Amino acid sequence: MDLNLRNKVVLVTGGARGIGAVICKMFAAEGAKVGINYRQSREQAETLAGEIGCGQAAPIQGDIGNEADIAPMFDQLEQAFGPVEVLINNAAHCPSGPLESYTREEWERTFAVNVTGAFQASQQFIQRLRARRATGRIVNISSQAAFLGSTSGHLPYDASKGALISMTRALAREVAPEGIAVNAVAPGMVMTEMVAEIWEQRKEKYLARIPLHRIGQPEEIARVVVFLASGAASYMTGATVDVSGGVLMH
Repeated sequence: MDLNLRNKVVLVTGGARGIGAVICKMFAAEGAKVGINYRQSREQAETLAGEIGCGQAAPIQGDIGNEADIAPMFDQLEQAFGPVEVLINNAAHCPSGPLESYTREEWERTFAVNVTGAFQASQQFIQRLRARRATGRIVNISSQAAFLGSTSGHLPYDASKGALISMTRALAREVAPEGIAVNAVAPGMVMTEMVAEIWEQRKEKYLARIPLHRIGQPEEIARVVVFLASGAASYMTGATVDVSGGVLMH
């Protein structure tokens, strides 16, 4: 199947590590030109760009939770490869702890990155599409925890990911007449460095909750993201795709 992504310019926020890095690689494998956004992981972003190839990937520094960084991220990528055609809102902040341990600052930082940052990146992206009367695609990375919550204590993260799904629907409805599609992916547990330790500690408990009885791999999430960003998903907008091993089944 031709996904029609060759030479498309894609910005992946939080693209230097974890699922984001695999998403970047998979877009590049389809011939897209990728902006690897990072906040602090400069070395990882530069290494990933080198693996993909400098003519096809560029590290893009910027804190998605800082409004002043949003437009310069798009400017950097446009200078490298041209106008952005696909936005993947993947960057996330995920504090841990029981309810009483969270501070207001942690709550606000989580929403600043996971919701406000995704909104402002989408707003900037859509303004640029409108300026040149172009179509485009946005894919938001949410979580099954938006629907079910977390048993390990991630209340701010879970709430923010629920807000991201609502934003996906509202934005999709608003911009659909302009040929701009907005969809989301809701992954379940995925084997990244962020979850590896807790997975080993509670493996049997988690396996009992997953109908497919295994943890997901980053590549399994990335394939769905790339599909939603492609011409193959041309009749999809406002959808949230469950990639949780059957945990959601909604």
